[in-house]
Amino acid sequence: MGRRICQLLSHSIESYDQMRLYHSIGHEVFDIGGYIDPRSPHDPKRPALPEVQFYPDLKQAVDDLGTDDNLRVAQEHIPDKVLEWADTIVMHHYLERMVGDWPRLRDWLRGDKQRRIIWRTVGQSAEGNEAMMAPLRAEGLERVAYSPKEANIPGYCGHDAIIRFYKNPSEWDGWTGEWPGVINITQHLRQRDPYTNWGFWEAATQGLRREALGPGSEAIGGPGELSFDKMRDWLRHARCYVYVGTQPASYTLGLIEALMTGTPTFSIGPSHMKVFPYGPLLFEGHEIAGLGSDDPGEVNAMVKECLAFPAHARRISETQRARAIELFGMDTIAAQWREYLA
Repeated sequence: MGRRICQLLSHSIESYDQMRLYHSIGHEVFDIGGYIDPRSPHDPKRPALPEVQFYPDLKQAVDDLGTDDNLRVAQEHIPDKVLEWADTIVMHHYLERMVGDWPRLRDWLRGDKQRRIIWRTVGQSAEGNEAMMAPLRAEGLERVAYSPKEANIPGYCGHDAIIRFYKNPSEWDGWTGEWPGVINITQHLRQRDPYTNWGFWEAATQGLRREALGPGSEAIGGPGELSFDKMRDWLRHARCYVYVGTQPASYTLGLIEALMTGTPTFSIGPSHMKVFPYGPLLFEGHEIAGLGSDDPGEVNAMVKECLAFPAHARRISETQRARAIELFGMDTIAAQWREYLA
């Protein structure tokens, strides 16, 4: 028998991925976020999910709050009607919302042994989050980590499972590499530096044909936000990708999308993750990609070789894509969630 999952993610791309996955393994899901109506999502970066059931009465309970930001307020205090419907709550990284409502949620959790509250970490946890959530963990909050590297956060309060992000290999594929340049897709790459390591991108791609893509890329000569299909087209056509991560994340969805598409990808090294003193211990993008360096000059040389020799690029593509499917393929991750939610 499937669960009734209320998810509070505040990240429309991950909302899309998780709604689709939960639905695929037999659960019902209601998103207090950009997919509150899966037929008409708020964010154009991902498509609708018409196959996922829409709950107009639950949406109405959120709409009836009548505030300037109903979604935020509903995450801070989940409407009673939603709690009556759900048996599982999954929350990501706006943890103060859960902490503020915890006495009520704890009572809800204890009211039925089938109920579960899951903190799903997604690369946004730091030392302060661990201290904040440790008391909740002691009172029944579960934690599903997304990387084994998260255990290196000082004061780590433990996990119940490690389940990585996923992508569907049939959706992220088709690399051809005919455009002889290097790309990166990051939201506000320049504006969010140093969290986005823009300086490394600049140095590693200096003198090369390059294109930074995504929201805010207009500031550095890019085209700005891309539709879902245009983003996939860029990944398929670009010869290669320089991945610079976002701090404090161990890895990001963008890395998986590039690798699974087959775009040859060269990663920044861990020494640049300096926003948090333990940042280098959290990062694993270079390990997942299998190619990268702390030295932007070395990455520049790797990219040049990839641009000069298409057959070399093809070999990298095949190796990395196989590894990405092994680690992040939808079938693999769905099986792990199916077991965990049983």
